[in-house]
Amino acid sequence: MRILSVDDIDSNQYLVETLLKGHGYEVRSAANGAEALEWLKAEHFDLILSDILMPVMDGFELCRKVKADERFCRIPFIVYTATYTGPQDEAFAMKIGADRFVQKPCEPDLLIKIIGEVLAASQEDAAASAPVPTQEEEVLKLYNERLVRKLEQKMLQLEKEVEAHRKTEVVLKQSENKYRSLYNSIRDALLVADINRTIIDCNQAFVDLFGYSLAEMVRKKTRMLYALEEEYNQLGATLINHIDDPGFLHLVRFKKKDGLVFPGEVNIFPLRNDAGEMTGFIGLIRDVTEKIRAEEIRKDLESQLHQAQKMESVGRLAGGVAHDYNNMLSVILGYAQIALNKAEPGSSLRDNLHQIIDAAQRSATISRQLLGFARKQAVTPQILDLNDAIEATLKLLRRLIGENIDLIWRPEPDLWPVHIDPSQVDQIVTNLCINARDAISGVGKVTLETGKTTFDAAYCARLAGAVPGEYVVLTVSDNGCGIDKAILDKIFEPFFTTKALGIGTGLGLATVYGIVKQNNGFIDIESELGIGAAFKIYLPRHTRLIDKVQPESPQVLQRGQGETILIVEDDQAILTFTSTLLADLGYMVHAANGPAEAVRLAHEQPHGIQLLLTDVVMPEMNGRDLAVLLQTFYPGLKCLFMSGYADTLITGKEVADNGLHFIQKPFTAVALAMSVRQALLQ
Repeated sequence: MRILSVDDIDSNQYLVETLLKGHGYEVRSAANGAEALEWLKAEHFDLILSDILMPVMDGFELCRKVKADERFCRIPFIVYTATYTGPQDEAFAMKIGADRFVQKPCEPDLLIKIIGEVLAASQEDAAASAPVPTQEEEVLKLYNERLVRKLEQKMLQLEKEVEAHRKTEVVLKQSENKYRSLYNSIRDALLVADINRTIIDCNQAFVDLFGYSLAEMVRKKTRMLYALEEEYNQLGATLINHIDDPGFLHLVRFKKKDGLVFPGEVNIFPLRNDAGEMTGFIGLIRDVTEKIRAEEIRKDLESQLHQAQKMESVGRLAGGVAHDYNNMLSVILGYAQIALNKAEPGSSLRDNLHQIIDAAQRSATISRQLLGFARKQAVTPQILDLNDAIEATLKLLRRLIGENIDLIWRPEPDLWPVHIDPSQVDQIVTNLCINARDAISGVGKVTLETGKTTFDAAYCARLAGAVPGEYVVLTVSDNGCGIDKAILDKIFEPFFTTKALGIGTGLGLATVYGIVKQNNGFIDIESELGIGAAFKIYLPRHTRLIDKVQPESPQVLQRGQGETILIVEDDQAILTFTSTLLADLGYMVHAANGPAEAVRLAHEQPHGIQLLLTDVVMPEMNGRDLAVLLQTFYPGLKCLFMSGYADTLITGKEVADNGLHFIQKPFTAVALAMSVRQALLQ
């Protein structure tokens, strides 16, 4: 067994080495905690036996570092001290992870017995998990309190030694060196002041923190260290009530020699003479700039998380509303088109029907915006160049924003590809440009820019929803009125608007938010009142080649050839409309208002069915599962899915990659007829 003995006194090291080697142990000695840590990194040890009061690094600090390091935390640690012998010292040692606390002097046989017991217990618990470290703040308070108390005792002891050995300069010098070593080993800034708050002494950590030398501060008031005189006076008044409370922390703004102001936490401890009279103070000061900054970041991230959760809840509501809305629009559009086909050319009825169809299609736009916000919009992503997609919309955008506003286009050359539905790019750019236009009063400019960027984990930690990686960035900026910071966290909420009644729906930015999130991107906003705003849209870089977009086929109302179609839809109005339309187009139609009835009707058909036209989201069984079930009976069964609410059951990737047939609600009679023929012929 190998034992690491830590003691700054040579004679103590010799006695411990002789005793342990005589009982068969291998021993390595270190003069302080820092040297002990270097031996631990270089060699293996089965036990650490350490004194506490040592220069450079004391035994308490050594124990804390050993127990906090996963490489050494399971090595048993015995505290062996003649200085820290009180019950509070023992309790603190055990709190920070020591296995035993032994006071010097100790009978050799008893020390060997204790070492054997600790080693045996360590071997029995070899499989146990590493000890959980005590909270850093709690340990620091106890650590500082113990050190300060020992400092006080040491100072009193030094006074007695000086009085008893005033003629012995050598003894005084040795004592002073020990005191100074311990004093400067404290890692927090330590200041000693008299009862009038006049500076008497400080340690090296204090010099490093404030930038003053001791000579520049001694015999001066501690007021020179405070940024504000008001806080200096307040702390003086507070000391009256909390001077005997070592756990009380004072938060104060301090000022360094170079003028830099920083927040600091202060522990104040009284100095007393033998009669118990207070003669001064010891102050421990810790710079908490990073602690406060970390707390501010944590609160900011919590706020962003709460906002994201609220947006997610509203999104689910918006998606549900859009689902029912699309069902009703499908019925309105369908019957209006059926009536339009039967109306006499040139009649006023045709004009009225055209008005109905136009209104329904405008309403469908609102529905798509709701679904975009809810991230439930059925899309067909493509790998495309964002520059090409935006350039195709520039002519329309210039008409939308008006001649009084200059539209500036700055594309990044050699832009990375992105994976997104082109129609969603149109929605993002259109909504952001309209929003920018409305923010400009009179003449102004809107700028569209594209670019490339890479984010690391450090940046993403400051922005909720951001993920490290490579991104294509679209920036839409304006020189309008800007956005008040008080409402920045609300602008993506659906129906939230600062515009006058009747101007806009409040869905534009909500739609942008939903689309960007649906495509695994994120948004950042820069705005200043009276200067303007810039919306930065970040979309993940895609590594595949850009798709070649095929031109759309002309929409023609195509008739059937007597094929049998099974329609499954839980909304009775849509079921009636689709059944009537397809029957008029020459199909043999069977209508079911749910999956159970669909299965029954399918079994009743002697010649089978050629096409299943089914809704995706239904109470009894979803459309995907129903299709799989019926295809076990009819292996060649073609399927066409319809929905106004995209779900994980039907994704845009499946539609693009697997040839899945899907029609988005609300749909027109022409679109339905075309989709049915395509599904049957493929």
